[in-house]
Amino acid sequence: MTTLETMTGKINPQELTQSKLQLHYAVQYIAATGAALVEPLPDYSHTSMVWNPVLEAFVGSTIRAAQPFQIALNPVSLTLLLIDDQNDTIASLPLHGKTMLEGLDWLQHEISKLGTDASEIVFLDYPPDDFPDHPLAHGASFDASQEVELRELANYYITAHRLLQKIVTTNENASAIYIWPHHFDMATLITLSDSKNENPLTVGVGLSPGDTSYQEPYWYVSPYPYPDTANLPTLDGQAFWHTQHWVGAVLQASQFTKNANAQTQQQQVAAFLHSAVKASITLLKSESSAEV
Repeated sequence: MTTLETMTGKINPQELTQSKLQLHYAVQYIAATGAALVEPLPDYSHTSMVWNPVLEAFVGSTIRAAQPFQIALNPVSLTLLLIDDQNDTIASLPLHGKTMLEGLDWLQHEISKLGTDASEIVFLDYPPDDFPDHPLAHGASFDASQEVELRELANYYITAHRLLQKIVTTNENASAIYIWPHHFDMATLITLSDSKNENPLTVGVGLSPGDTSYQEPYWYVSPYPYPDTANLPTLDGQAFWHTQHWVGAVLQASQFTKNANAQTQQQQVAAFLHSAVKASITLLKSESSAEV
């Protein structure tokens, strides 16, 4: 497999929306399988997925069976995969030209071959105003012809995985790095030792490929409970505080992709994450101590 580059910015970030929606719908096969066949967890992480740097693919939780397997998705070719515990392919389906239901029929058939009841695998039901609509939801077929755009989106997740790994290794209270099927963001959650009104203080750190807040990929650092927006500190570089419906420090792709090379881009994003996490922790601890 050819290693994907990690430099972004070859394509205007705001022109990635249609390819992002294709990917967002394609990963629902992973979420649906996890919801049906993995033991439920309180945080719903059984429906999430991770980035596999060896396969350069999204991969779901291990399904316990006579032959354990995982569902994966190659983001560049839009190929749905069943893989074993050695990352070897058991079965594959290029989604190009297939509808969501055709992909689901194939998935159920292949999983049943492995001795597992796949009849309960159904797509997750999200609030209609909180999940992007797309012709795929109404019988349209996948289109993998925009390989350059899909490759660009994959590069965002590669970069995110590398930078978030550094945060996890330097913060002992940081969670594993998950990709969530609802909003399709890759994130870790840092839980502080302090609390507010008996609720834990947390800082979510991640990458969104674009949503209703911003129609382009963006990095975010979100303290919770949300701090008083009147006391938000100034952020370095081109970052700013988002305060509509949620509060968090944001760095949009259209800002960091102006840099000429991958190393400079990653340095800018890493500097943003470091400073925003530090600012968020300070805000949370300050407001928490003020209540004592």
